[in-house]
Amino acid sequence: MNSQESKPIQNEDQPDYKALLTNAKQALKIQYQKSAALTSQLEAIKNQLEQVQAENKILRESTYEDAIQHFEARTQAAELRALKTEVRQNFLEANGCQDDDSFDTLWETIKNQIQIQDGEVKIISKNGTPKFTFTGKLLSLKDFIQSLKENPTSRKFFLD
Repeated sequence: MNSQESKPIQNEDQPDYKALLTNAKQALKIQYQKSAALTSQLEAIKNQLEQVQAENKILRESTYEDAIQHFEARTQAAELRALKTEVRQNFLEANGCQDDDSFDTLWETIKNQIQIQDGEVKIISKNGTPKFTFTGKLLSLKDFIQSLKENPTSRKFFLD
């Protein structure tokens, strides 16, 4: 009877290998997922670094005027994105736009009428001169959007 009692005791002392294996697999899976995410982030950082290095090489090899043109182009692109965001915000405030596609379509038709000059948004006519209200004030972006909302051609882009 002594030998029978010792067998169950030995079984209780033995680790549960299936549970240990399951836990190890789960921990390995989590570490693999973390590693994959870090690898993806590292690739994105490497791509950004390559772009910056290529840009720096171009700037080192270019003349002063080329460097100025490069940064002016980047500034204009940033201003255009900021302007588009501001116009989109004004559209949403003016009862919204049907959807992003309709806004993008409308944006393509009006973007040449809106400029940023000296940090200010200006509405211009097709010949490049500023547009004014009937009272002689410069046409504001809000007024311009309101005029688009009242225009039969562009009205279809707005909700109502």
